[in-house]
Amino acid sequence: MSGAKRRVILLVDTARAYERGLVRGVLNYSHLHGPWTLLRRTPLASGGKSRVSPDDLANWDADGVIWRESDVSPDIGKLDIPCVYAPNTKVSSCYPNILTDDAAIGRMAVEHLLGLGYRHLAFYGLEQKYHWSNGRRLGFTGAAQGVADCTCAVYDLDSKRMRMDRAARQRKLRDWLASQPTPFGLMVCTDDCCVDCFEACHNAGLRVPEDVAVVGVGNDELICDFVDPPLSSIYWNTEQTGYDAAELLAGMMDGTIPREGYDVCAEPLHVVRRQSTDIAAPGDPHFAAALRFIRDHATKNIHVEDVLRHVPVSRRVLYRRFKARLGRSIYAEIRRVRVDRASTFLIESNLPIHEIALKLGCEDSKNFSRLFRQEKKMSPAQYRKKYAVYR
Repeated sequence: MSGAKRRVILLVDTARAYERGLVRGVLNYSHLHGPWTLLRRTPLASGGKSRVSPDDLANWDADGVIWRESDVSPDIGKLDIPCVYAPNTKVSSCYPNILTDDAAIGRMAVEHLLGLGYRHLAFYGLEQKYHWSNGRRLGFTGAAQGVADCTCAVYDLDSKRMRMDRAARQRKLRDWLASQPTPFGLMVCTDDCCVDCFEACHNAGLRVPEDVAVVGVGNDELICDFVDPPLSSIYWNTEQTGYDAAELLAGMMDGTIPREGYDVCAEPLHVVRRQSTDIAAPGDPHFAAALRFIRDHATKNIHVEDVLRHVPVSRRVLYRRFKARLGRSIYAEIRRVRVDRASTFLIESNLPIHEIALKLGCEDSKNFSRLFRQEKKMSPAQYRKKYAVYR
């Protein structure tokens, strides 16, 4: 098929931000390295079929397929063409998978909630068949258990609870939330489930974020703004993951990459902070003031002495509180917050690295790069190359 445009089927629903990001990444790859002829199922609302059979797809004369598992997914294996698979329940042993680094997602949520000063954490997840929810739960509980004086509770919406009517499910969730010692930090396995959690919090008389700080996963902006107050959520670069999946499929279609044994993975990058976690260190106003000062002055070249001037406690007392609550020093927290802000600039803008350094109060780009490498274990240029969509 040399010289002909590749024909690629995209069986990916675009109702959710995760899938839309994957599709945008595939489109970016196609525009840069194709173009491909991209084929998709016509939505039911526009006159399409509710389910596409393998025989239907065989008539599309495609060279490859990127397939998101769903209730209406056909048996792609019958097509005998290269396939990259995005599982929802079970990871495939036959095709390359599009995955998420769920353990890292769980750890990031713990770090975010601990950074707000919470010592009791909770996780809301789905039943065992959802591999990604399991991975996030294990990453979350493992990270929480590694912190002294930190307690952790888990609520899984198992198959028995899922068979209940919605009102009964909400009562169960309400009662579990009401049983937690307040204030506490809650991770919800995906943004989609946060609507139910916010309703259950309201029914339990829990205020967000005063009684429970909530963080989701996926940064689906529509869902994040759907709830009140708006939801903080973990951001991943699914466009980059979609780009990588398309690059993998291209190699499979060219015969340079085997049809199995290779996966691509979306890594969590940072928490997009909104009102649902816009609170710090309940019960410790001095520690809270120090955290807020560091966050509000992340683009300034601040030092530990600046933080100490802002709170009426000694260096030793504040240092002990940072070590006890965060497991790191005041300086390490300043560095972490500044580098996180730099990471966002690197991913979401085309600013030259020296301009990003200036925005963070670093006039010397070499010092900025050294600071960044200490935190991220790679240079700013390497970080941008790895996580930005456009290469």
